[in-house]
Amino acid sequence: MFQIIMTLLRVILKIPFIKNSKTMLKLDKWLEDKIGLDIIKQEQKWFVKHPLLLERIEKLEKDVSKLK
Repeated sequence: MFQIIMTLLRVILKIPFIKNSKTMLKLDKWLEDKIGLDIIKQEQKWFVKHPLLLERIEKLEKDVSKLK
Protein backbone atom coordinates (compact mmCIF):
# COMPACT_ATOMS: atom_id res chain seq x y z
CA MET A 1 0.00 0.00 0.00
CA PHE A 2 2.79 2.41 0.90
CA GLN A 3 4.57 1.61 -2.38
CA ILE A 4 1.42 2.48 -4.35
CA ILE A 5 1.14 5.84 -2.62
CA MET A 6 4.82 6.59 -3.29
CA THR A 7 4.48 5.70 -6.97
CA LEU A 8 1.38 7.85 -7.30
CA LEU A 9 3.11 10.84 -5.70
CA ARG A 10 6.14 10.46 -7.95
CA VAL A 11 3.93 10.50 -11.04
CA ILE A 12 2.01 13.53 -9.80
CA LEU A 13 5.22 15.42 -9.01
CA LYS A 14 6.38 15.14 -12.60
CA ILE A 15 3.72 17.69 -13.60
CA PRO A 16 5.37 21.12 -13.14
CA PHE A 17 2.33 23.18 -12.10
CA ILE A 18 1.33 20.57 -9.51
CA LYS A 19 4.86 20.24 -8.16
CA ASN A 20 4.96 23.92 -7.20
CA SER A 21 1.42 24.20 -5.85
CA LYS A 22 0.89 25.20 -2.23
CA THR A 23 -1.08 22.04 -1.47
CA MET A 24 1.66 19.75 -2.74
CA LEU A 25 4.33 21.66 -0.84
CA LYS A 26 2.23 21.36 2.35
CA LEU A 27 1.84 17.62 1.74
CA ASP A 28 5.59 17.25 1.23
CA LYS A 29 6.26 19.16 4.44
CA TRP A 30 3.77 17.00 6.36
CA LEU A 31 5.32 13.78 5.03
CA GLU A 32 8.77 15.02 5.97
CA ASP A 33 7.67 15.89 9.51
CA LYS A 34 5.57 12.78 10.22
CA ILE A 35 7.40 10.02 8.35
CA GLY A 36 10.79 11.53 7.63
CA LEU A 37 10.20 11.29 3.88
CA ASP A 38 10.98 14.17 1.54
CA ILE A 39 9.73 13.35 -1.94
CA ILE A 40 10.97 16.50 -3.67
CA LYS A 41 14.54 15.98 -2.44
CA GLN A 42 14.43 12.33 -3.48
CA GLU A 43 13.28 13.32 -6.96
CA GLN A 44 16.09 15.85 -7.31
CA LYS A 45 18.67 13.27 -6.23
CA TRP A 46 17.25 10.81 -8.76
CA PHE A 47 17.64 13.35 -11.57
CA VAL A 48 21.25 14.00 -10.51
CA LYS A 49 21.94 10.29 -10.92
CA HIS A 50 20.10 10.15 -14.27
CA PRO A 51 20.64 13.48 -16.09
CA LEU A 52 19.83 12.11 -19.54
CA LEU A 53 16.37 11.08 -18.39
CA LEU A 54 15.78 14.59 -17.05
CA GLU A 55 16.67 16.04 -20.45
CA ARG A 56 14.40 13.57 -22.20
CA ILE A 57 11.47 14.32 -19.88
CA GLU A 58 11.92 18.05 -20.40
CA LYS A 59 12.04 17.57 -24.18
CA LEU A 60 8.87 15.48 -24.11
CA GLU A 61 7.10 18.09 -21.99
CA LYS A 62 8.01 20.79 -24.52
CA ASP A 63 6.75 18.60 -27.38
CA VAL A 64 3.47 18.00 -25.58
CA SER A 65 2.99 21.71 -24.90
CA LYS A 66 3.58 22.43 -28.61
CA LEU A 67 0.91 19.88 -29.57
CA LYS A 68 -1.67 21.56 -27.35
